[in-house]
Amino acid sequence: MMHTSFIKTSVLGLAVASTSLFAEATYTPNKYQQNDWFAEYGGNTAMYVNPAGISETDQLELSLGFFSTISGEASQEYVSLTYPIDYKHTWGISLFENGASIEGGQSYSEIAALIGYSYRVMQLLAVGIDLSILYINQFDEIKQLTVGADVGLSWNPLASSKFGYLLIGVAVQNLLAPAVSEAQAEDGLKFVFMGAKDAYKIPTNLNFSLFWRGFNRLLELKAELSLIDIIHDSKEGGKGANLEMSFTLTYYLSSHLGVRARFTKEGYPVIGATVNVKDVSIFRYLALDLEMSHDDLWAKKNRGFVWAVKLTSRFGDTREEKIGEERYRRLKIEPENDYRAAMRLYLNRQFLEAAYAFGKVQTKYPAFHLVDQAAFYKAKSFENLRMHKAAKSVYEDAIKRYPQSDQRAKYHFQLMNIDYKEGKYTEAMNKYQNIAQKFGESDVKADADYVAGQIKFEQGLYQEAVDLLAAILPGNANYFYARYTMGIANSRLQKWEESENCFRDITEQPVSNQSERDLQDAAKVKLGHLFFSGEKPDIAQAAQMYGQVQKGSPVFDEAMLGIAWSFLKVHKPDDAIKPAQWIISNLPESFLVSEAYLVVGYCHFMKKEYQKSAEALTKAVDLSDKPVVSGAARDSARQAFESMQGQFDSVQVLALDLARQLPTPRVESKREALRPTFDKANQAIEDYASFMQRSIQSDRFESNRQRIRDDAGFTLATVKTLLTGVPTGPGSTGESSGGGLDDLE
Repeated sequence: MMHTSFIKTSVLGLAVASTSLFAEATYTPNKYQQNDWFAEYGGNTAMYVNPAGISETDQLELSLGFFSTISGEASQEYVSLTYPIDYKHTWGISLFENGASIEGGQSYSEIAALIGYSYRVMQLLAVGIDLSILYINQFDEIKQLTVGADVGLSWNPLASSKFGYLLIGVAVQNLLAPAVSEAQAEDGLKFVFMGAKDAYKIPTNLNFSLFWRGFNRLLELKAELSLIDIIHDSKEGGKGANLEMSFTLTYYLSSHLGVRARFTKEGYPVIGATVNVKDVSIFRYLALDLEMSHDDLWAKKNRGFVWAVKLTSRFGDTREEKIGEERYRRLKIEPENDYRAAMRLYLNRQFLEAAYAFGKVQTKYPAFHLVDQAAFYKAKSFENLRMHKAAKSVYEDAIKRYPQSDQRAKYHFQLMNIDYKEGKYTEAMNKYQNIAQKFGESDVKADADYVAGQIKFEQGLYQEAVDLLAAILPGNANYFYARYTMGIANSRLQKWEESENCFRDITEQPVSNQSERDLQDAAKVKLGHLFFSGEKPDIAQAAQMYGQVQKGSPVFDEAMLGIAWSFLKVHKPDDAIKPAQWIISNLPESFLVSEAYLVVGYCHFMKKEYQKSAEALTKAVDLSDKPVVSGAARDSARQAFESMQGQFDSVQVLALDLARQLPTPRVESKREALRPTFDKANQAIEDYASFMQRSIQSDRFESNRQRIRDDAGFTLATVKTLLTGVPTGPGSTGESSGGGLDDLE
């Protein structure tokens, strides 16, 4: 029963105005005419029989229907749009127009708009409700607006290829019954509500429907039963609760063509056909239904031949496609996008933001296939911020949370690496043994060998360091660094040929980043030192290696100093003095400035410019007299660091906790509040790390400092003797070994 407040159970004033057009209904009141053609013909989208039925709409569906007598004196039209949002929600809107003309040129019309909503409570059950707004124009004498509402249930207990598809519906039509006034409006248009004076209600009906499709979609059966006027007002006459039934059978000759037979509630047979096509142009589905009858075949209705046509089109994705896309987006696209965004922050060295972003991926998408990598980079972000406490917590948690992950070896290695960075060599080597036993065949083993080799080198176990680092092969990210350490270790073992081979391996490999380029320059400097100080010195080859170092390299000052010593060695003081003076002028913070003054002093000495030599040598003595980083400075820096360490630890705990939470406004405000404290503590840590790096370089320079002070002092004494005219002592040659194989790590 097509539900427009007017069509569905509508007032057809036509029943009163033109008995020649419509026969009297089989129930009372006479003012009410039940027209059920669209009820049976409109389908689910019309929302007439049962608003819950629109839940069966699988994709955006547009329907247009037209019903008319052969004479055209009476007709009904509707357009309906149904939109499924997701699996549970469906919205629909329908617009109906009903009218007829009578003798004298007057006409009667009704327009109704229905807005419906259906919610799928569970897989088999849906509920629905709709609101109708009805406009009635009774021959321009009475114009009124009224509203009504329906509710319904739709149950789908059977859906299988073997037994077919079964749908059962129950609905209360006009639960909120529209009211129709018989009093003429004074101002032309009046609003009528249930209970209004001089108005009667359109009957409230109880509708039952059963639909079955089976035999491989060849056969469809539909039965409908309605109790009309279940809430009967005795003042309107009649008994109410009138029973009406209809039956429909559709047989599909093919998947695109079906024939139909129906016996309607109004008591006459109908024949029809349905034709459909799929996936044409912009339509996913397009169907045309045509039905016709003569209502005098069974019971005299006095309308003659009647016919109806309906066009149904479907557009866009089905529910399953949309839900699948949404699930794909939620399970694949969204986490992929968030993971990439986090990685961009990481690569841009925004490590705190990256830690939060990877934490979001880990928390929001626990089933994401890269969640274990997100945990790894979250910890690496903390590690790069020197927040080792937070990083270790993430690695340890990841080992427990992702026991089957191929990242587990990396988690263990990073824990080993943190111990190495913190100088906990025993703990680091214990973790190395665990990695060697459990992950000996993994790529991580080479990284662990590298760290273990560095630890052995730091402990002075040079041969063990070489044995471990020899396993690092070209292509490994640590290859340059491993070969460099091996070169230094072999030199300390006085294995000069092996040392030269290690440095030469570095110079012959293509570089992929600035760090490797810098290390390649350092290897060239070391080769220069080997050629300069070998058993059979090759000064020309040494100078050539020094000259290959690019300006801007961290070891450019050492290369320039090597060139100066090389020229000095072959007694070319004019050429030697230039690179030494360049160091003094351009790199005043270099550890090699004191030695550059020593070279300048030697150059002037060789040129017999004793006063200039004395000035340069005095400067060399002064600069090398004390360590570059004093013990007092170390104590002061250590105390400042320790006082900040407690605060930094608390910052790590807070940052780690915030990285485990989704970025809600509350969490974001906490992160913003933490930022100033973090920046202050992090800057203190960075400053201390820079200071300690300089301290290490100062310690490595210590042996050179002593040599420079002794050489400069001895030569200065000779120069002063020459300046005062006192004979020089034996052994004063004005030369120094210089340019020794000094560690540069």
